[in-house]
Amino acid sequence: MTVGKKKTTIPAPVKEELAVLERVRHALELAPRPGWVDHHDRELLELRDALGEEKLPDDRASLLEQMDRVAAVAKIREKHAPNLINSQSPYFARMLLEYDDGRRSEILLGSRSFFADGVRIVDWRHAPISQIFYRYREGERFDEEIAGRRVTGKVALRRSVTIVNGQLVRVVDGSRTYQLSSGGWLRAEKPGSRLEGGAGTASRPDNTKPVLGGADLQYVQLQADRRLAAITSLLDRDQFDLLCRDPEQLLVITGGAGSGKTTVGLHRVAWLHFTEPERFRPGRMMVLVYGKALARYVERVLPALGVEGVEVRTMRSWAVGQLHKHFGDISRHIIDETPADVVRAKSHPALIPMLEDAAAAAPAADPKELFDELFTDLGWLREGFARYAPGEFDEAQIRSLHDWCTRLQFARADGEARDEIPPGYDEEDLAILLRLYQLLKGPLQYSRGRRLGYDHLMVDEAQDFSALELRVLLDTVKGESITLAGDRAQRLAPGDPPSWHELIEVLPVRRHEIARLAVSYRCTRQVMELARQVLGPLADGPPPVAQRDGPPAAYLRFGQPGAAFAYLADALADLQKREPQALVGVLAPNIEQA
Repeated sequence: MTVGKKKTTIPAPVKEELAVLERVRHALELAPRPGWVDHHDRELLELRDALGEEKLPDDRASLLEQMDRVAAVAKIREKHAPNLINSQSPYFARMLLEYDDGRRSEILLGSRSFFADGVRIVDWRHAPISQIFYRYREGERFDEEIAGRRVTGKVALRRSVTIVNGQLVRVVDGSRTYQLSSGGWLRAEKPGSRLEGGAGTASRPDNTKPVLGGADLQYVQLQADRRLAAITSLLDRDQFDLLCRDPEQLLVITGGAGSGKTTVGLHRVAWLHFTEPERFRPGRMMVLVYGKALARYVERVLPALGVEGVEVRTMRSWAVGQLHKHFGDISRHIIDETPADVVRAKSHPALIPMLEDAAAAAPAADPKELFDELFTDLGWLREGFARYAPGEFDEAQIRSLHDWCTRLQFARADGEARDEIPPGYDEEDLAILLRLYQLLKGPLQYSRGRRLGYDHLMVDEAQDFSALELRVLLDTVKGESITLAGDRAQRLAPGDPPSWHELIEVLPVRRHEIARLAVSYRCTRQVMELARQVLGPLADGPPPVAQRDGPPAAYLRFGQPGAAFAYLADALADLQKREPQALVGVLAPNIEQA
């Protein structure tokens, strides 16, 4: 943070906040302290002293267990005790509200509520009045329904404060920030951190011009087509070269975030159609993605590239459609609460040879009946994973898989929930059922007597597709004309996914190529370096090359979640004013915080 000259006097906003803190400190000192707090403190001190004198390991372990239990009880009681807040950091924000009915009120926001001697601290998570702080800025009028009644007025004052060890160390008053230093209070010349660099200001790489690459003749012949010119106008040399790879082989496009994997994959679909329109017909090509949002995006991009009629689906919707077409009357309910160990087992590459062995042993079996039989057979599960995935699943995990599948099968047979498991299938079961159909009945059908055969298939976010799903898809494509785009480091599922080379090994493809895009255009160098640190050992391949610099990636620590939310609300509001078209993503650890 850039600072100005040392202040000879304490700034007025800081003086006001120091006075408020003194009032709060005085009120906290006068507030009665629950007797059980002192009791737990004494008990913990006695246990600590006893631990220092005890030598026997078993007795030390017992004392540690008692200390944990006492601390846990104290924490639970503290959570539900009124007026018990952290005096070292009692609040993180203050606002003055002027109501239209003439009333004025001072509200402090903290992590616990406290009301005494004119001090009003509200829990920012539970008190409805706190929403005014997050929704409005100083000087703005508010109009909210709180506790069943409408309140209107003006936010007369709105400040964020940082209190550490009972001492005020920072005050944010609108655009002014005051920081306590060894020499006194200093005022920042400009805000220390703010969001920036979105639409309207973000730079674009200046070297993304169309190049001839290794396909000069094709490029020149098609240059007259304006739509093709649009296809190549934003691609760099490496990206354009990938469009021209052998269309009859499986091409894996990998690279970090912002390297253009999706862009190149979609452009390749358009390129194939323009170069060989009879071989690659839009109505016979499909783009599969993992989520609905990406599917909607792709549906808009392809027509803009001059390719109409390409089927765009999520893997789930495509598989459900095929399941109903080939299995008829089958449960349509897909379970989303599948245990992680079950998901991992049903997505494991070992299932490819396991299902092949099972189908070879019972060639006349019905696919659905064989599915139920296999996954309720503990011996088959145990022997199969031991043979094709030795050491990757222990006995407890195999039994857990068997137990889940058995209860699920009973629920489907009964047509009602069993042990809180509704009748239906895990999402991972879709590929298993379709693969069994292919092994026992033959290729999937487009219509009666007509084999399903895509001219070309593109799979985006391929790292989130299981090997078995890709094996099912491979048999629906004419030849091996497939484009996979993905980044293993962005995988959503837990666990270590197979490498691209390991994945290719379990797929019966004759020709393939794995190409890595090394340049990242979306993010600045500073963001890419931070991402690399976050990934740690999960980083895949060499670090990407960033095309532009930017401000340092900030890592901000807050003593309380509410303070973090206060900063974020201000930063986002400021960004919205400066860059109204900016796209912003906010990640939260759970749905409640989101």
